[in-house]
Amino acid sequence: MRSLPSALGVAALAVVLTAVPARAEFVYDATVPFEPRVEKAIARAQEWLAQIQQANGSWGTCNGRNALACMALMVNGTTPGHGHYGAKVATAVDFLVNSQHENGYLVVGDTGNMYQHGLSTLCLAESYGMTHNIQVREALIKSIDLIVRAQNRAGGWRYKPVPDDADLSVTVMQVMALRACVEAGLFVPKETIDFAVHYVKSLWGDKMDTFGYASPASEVSFNRAAAGTVCLQSCGLTEDPLIPRAIKHLMQHVPWPGEGKSDNSAMVWYGHYYASVALYHYGGDNWKTYYPRLTDGVLKEWDKRGHFPDVLETSWAVLVLGVPYRYLPIYQE
Repeated sequence: MRSLPSALGVAALAVVLTAVPARAEFVYDATVPFEPRVEKAIARAQEWLAQIQQANGSWGTCNGRNALACMALMVNGTTPGHGHYGAKVATAVDFLVNSQHENGYLVVGDTGNMYQHGLSTLCLAESYGMTHNIQVREALIKSIDLIVRAQNRAGGWRYKPVPDDADLSVTVMQVMALRACVEAGLFVPKETIDFAVHYVKSLWGDKMDTFGYASPASEVSFNRAAAGTVCLQSCGLTEDPLIPRAIKHLMQHVPWPGEGKSDNSAMVWYGHYYASVALYHYGGDNWKTYYPRLTDGVLKEWDKRGHFPDVLETSWAVLVLGVPYRYLPIYQE
């Protein structure tokens, strides 16, 4: 099977993966001033991440954490071997590649799950899109094959790399990884994406105007509204009528940092990661409201130490704050 063109964008992605046409023109207004204080805050957090990276290129035995920290160092233009943290990023990428199992699973030893595999695949795809390293390409092909094999009969994925159960959270992570792989010029079967979209849409709950976890939504959820929206956008369905409804739900239930409404747990920042990408591409007043207010909250909490106590939360937050840099391919339209 041949590879897709490396210059593939969202409009082409819609044709290749979903057969649903995207907008003829990407119409949005996502302009928010990138303030020097935000760039300074990102730089301070990156410096901390770089300082605590281990000699083997990792931040521990969790590849989800390793992938996120690596992407946080790449968010403003560093690539493996090039840029301020080029050497750090190169060793992190090497660690991810060397951790891969024969079946393609990107986890350390017997630990990990499909969350970690998806995040690792996403990180390697972002890296490959910038460098076209042949070893990374080979690792990604094996990783894609595992994701395709692990898709269950409903069209989703869950924690184990087998076609068993499924939930929205794990499913969207695999879709994000596959979309990044396509953007980097790698082949992903159209039917895999079509099936995933079908599964995600099956979780929509009209009463709550959001997506459910493993069945149609019956309760409020910022995270799931964000995740479902990103999934549809990533598959080229930018005009899907569910998106404005999910965006409205999302904006009504944002756990704002620095305002006593967020515990800064990994799950909260997982939601903000999806929300930031979704809102950036949706654009307009929602993005212009979300990003400055989120930034104010993060910088307020980072004022003294310059980061959250944990690598995971700090990395998520750096990626959220760094969306306007638009260096990582996943942020580009």
